[in-house]
Amino acid sequence: MSGNLQHYSPNPAYGAGVYRRRITFKRRANGIDVALLDDYHDMGVALTVDGQVITDAAARMDRFPKTSCPGAIDALRALIGRPVAVLALSAAERGGQCTHLVELARLGLCRLVRNEGSGVVEIALTDRDAAGEQRLALHQEGKPALAWVLRDETIAEPAEHRGKGLFGGFIRWVHASFPPEEADLWRMAQMAVFVARGRAYMVDSDRPRRVAEEPSRFGACFSYSGASFETAFDNTGYVRDFSGGLPPMRHAASEPANQGA
Repeated sequence: MSGNLQHYSPNPAYGAGVYRRRITFKRRANGIDVALLDDYHDMGVALTVDGQVITDAAARMDRFPKTSCPGAIDALRALIGRPVAVLALSAAERGGQCTHLVELARLGLCRLVRNEGSGVVEIALTDRDAAGEQRLALHQEGKPALAWVLRDETIAEPAEHRGKGLFGGFIRWVHASFPPEEADLWRMAQMAVFVARGRAYMVDSDRPRRVAEEPSRFGACFSYSGASFETAFDNTGYVRDFSGGLPPMRHAASEPANQGA
């Protein structure tokens, strides 16, 4: 989601709901599958490795925001041949990729490097109240692992991090402040806050908007780059409200069959 969505109509139901996100990791003998489910996405990646090199990168997209998003499935294959331990993409390369597929890949590769097994992370974030406050709870393997109180996307609790804004150098601070496994949880939580901004707006109305209506985002991801920027539109009917809870687990990460646009 963009940082500025004011060209959409306000969501009259915003304020009483909860944004929810689930990231599922499934280890294989020669790689890892990672799946994402939230209000706006149902997608996954499957990475195969041989020693320290990525030998295959497949993906699926079952629900996604823009009409052009599935084209990023083929783009993900640019990861093949890269070292497992270093997934560093240039700004130009990130622009040609789906932000979410690449982040799932990064999280999965980090898990491989740390020799961690399968697992599940779930995040719940309340809508902003009248004072701009939100509460975030992150559970790992069903156990509480991170809890924030936010005011206008700045940490109010835990007290030791009070005043830390979630954007503008936040990720650099996270990796300098926490061990790698914990840093990944903080990254996942930050991304949830960013994506949840969409709950305040009617982003999938029956009047889809063109991607080009957000010129400030040109180059931000696959749908905002190249030919997609001029041709892509919003999908309609793709948003789900999981305020009451996420659906039961399914084996989403185990079936990442490559799907072209």
